[in-house]
Amino acid sequence: MKIWLKIIICALVVIPLTGSLAYEFKLPSGTGVVNVRDYGAKGDGKADDTEAINKAIAFIFETPDTYNRYRNQGILYFPAGTYKVTGPVMSKVLNTGWAGGWRSGMFLLGESRDKTVIRLADNTEGYGDAEKPRYVVATGSESDDHNKETSGGGNRAFRHNIVNLTIDVGHGNPGAIALDYVVSNRGCVEDVLLRAPEGSGYCGLNLERHWPGPALIKRLEIQGFDYGIRVGHFQYSMTFEHIKLVNPRVCGIRNSQNVLAIRKLDAVAKVPIVDARGEHSTIVLMDSVLKAAPGTPPGTVAFQNKGRVYLRDVKVEGFATALNDERGKKVIPATSDALTFYAQPGFSTDSGEVKPMKLPVKETLEFHSTRLSDWVNVADYPAEDPADSIQKAIDSGKPIVYLPNASYALQKTVILRGKVRKIIGFCANITTPDGVPAFRVEKLDGPGVTLEHITAASSAIVQAGDKALALRHMDFGNVSSTPGATGDIFLEDTIGKPITVGTGVSLWGRQVNCEFGKDPLIVNHGNLWLLGYKTEGEMICLDNRKGGRAEVLGALLYPLRHPAPDAPMFRNDGGVLSLCYRQNGNTQYNTHLENNGETLTGSQLKTSGFEIFKTEDNKSSSKKGTLPVLYASVGGSVAHKSLAGMKYTFLDWGKQAIESGVVPKNGVLSIPADKPVWVVTLTRN
Repeated sequence: MKIWLKIIICALVVIPLTGSLAYEFKLPSGTGVVNVRDYGAKGDGKADDTEAINKAIAFIFETPDTYNRYRNQGILYFPAGTYKVTGPVMSKVLNTGWAGGWRSGMFLLGESRDKTVIRLADNTEGYGDAEKPRYVVATGSESDDHNKETSGGGNRAFRHNIVNLTIDVGHGNPGAIALDYVVSNRGCVEDVLLRAPEGSGYCGLNLERHWPGPALIKRLEIQGFDYGIRVGHFQYSMTFEHIKLVNPRVCGIRNSQNVLAIRKLDAVAKVPIVDARGEHSTIVLMDSVLKAAPGTPPGTVAFQNKGRVYLRDVKVEGFATALNDERGKKVIPATSDALTFYAQPGFSTDSGEVKPMKLPVKETLEFHSTRLSDWVNVADYPAEDPADSIQKAIDSGKPIVYLPNASYALQKTVILRGKVRKIIGFCANITTPDGVPAFRVEKLDGPGVTLEHITAASSAIVQAGDKALALRHMDFGNVSSTPGATGDIFLEDTIGKPITVGTGVSLWGRQVNCEFGKDPLIVNHGNLWLLGYKTEGEMICLDNRKGGRAEVLGALLYPLRHPAPDAPMFRNDGGVLSLCYRQNGNTQYNTHLENNGETLTGSQLKTSGFEIFKTEDNKSSSKKGTLPVLYASVGGSVAHKSLAGMKYTFLDWGKQAIESGVVPKNGVLSIPADKPVWVVTLTRN
């Protein structure tokens, strides 16, 4: 469901990693990272390294006492070189058995995006048929059943990371998929180039096995292929930022049913850049440029849409048509102006057009140094309490502090202060006693500090300073700011809750996953901007307090179980709120918004899945009447006079339509017992 809601009440080597920029990642000593060369990979472009790479991956999975994929997952490092392969590289153990051998937590890290290349040999057997595509690199999901799933699809593909390398599908391989990516809860494809020579390559990034997301795709460049990116399924949303697509041959991004939040897409092609094929497809695209390549056929559409879409500040160059919105039956020609468009199918407000908020956007704080003399190992400061080791490393004056891959049981809070710019964990696992935060920002000399690739699933992180705090690729127990703090907070590819944004603090989040709990997942008193937000559970997804300003772009909300009838999805008490989201799953929130004591329910909306509504000056301006929550089971019926004349559609488990019609004048809708009805949608023309 997509909803726009606006509530108005009153001399260091530094590499800024914002756009597409190649950089070198040289490993310091003692990280605990596995080097693929130690398992026989040559990286000379001649030897077949397929077996060696898969052997190294399997070693990490089969050594749980050293590398626990749920706490301190192992990292496989690829020094610069060309690694020739003749078959799939997979997140598998060598002896398949349970879950077909698939395991979660594969982390491939290259020394350099442009100099570390996994390359499929030319004309490799099994990759010659685009009708039967086959992957070069693939992640997969675990399963509770030994034999239930062998394709690797599933919802237990946790923390797969592909970072800083190139995957090249070689010549003469028209059926090759560079990266077939299944991921759950969090994970990333970052600083990656996917490359296909002319006439080779079916798809660059494939996200069609169930169930992709949530995860962050950042600084990804895709050159060639029939399809740049293909996405399927309803769950669980994907976030993209700083994406470059160069000359796809059929389509740039093809989305079936998922929720995509995309910012900074730079694409050039002779074919449609985006094809949103499914009626449940939900796409937010902002701050992007879509260019027609020389020789683009007349009449080619930049963005073909059958689903739900919100475009904001999208510049379309060279195409005759910017958007063909088949759902809303609207065609928008390309002009020199940046395009802003959001669908409002079948819904109206008293105040007319609903315009979303536009909070200013800041790039996430990142920092990297290629000089290993700028790095310090916490192991160089041994202490009984690992917190003391980390604190001494921070106070050494080095800008980058690294934690070797291991588990650290901190007994006190580590203070982030002085010259430190980054804490990198190499997938270290951190625990603390109840009530003891793991990290606390205080007085920093630089612009801020970034923490990344750390699992602190039960520990708090506190912003108490005036400089920025960035958390990237992390699990955390909760994040909050203290009274008087003014430093920014950045979240990227994180899982954890609750998140509390204090007055005077701004938070920018990309791919934020919050699951379960009793309290609101996010409480905002300051400024909150989210690109890609996924929830799981029946809690309040966002509680916006007095003075809070919040904008959510591209959220998927998954209740999992039945929320209480009066439990709101969102709550606002004197703030400003703008939302774009869709519900998913077999249960739904009835109350979408509680605004200063007034509620707006899903039954009061005029369409079946992609609504916009607005309240202003403490008064709801949406046209609404009060409808009860109606329940029915297969073989039963549901009755209410307001249902009369509404169009109904019965959907099966796969959300495929199996019957449709119009509710009789008596308002009684019967659910057939002889059909596999799972979902019923109701719409009114």
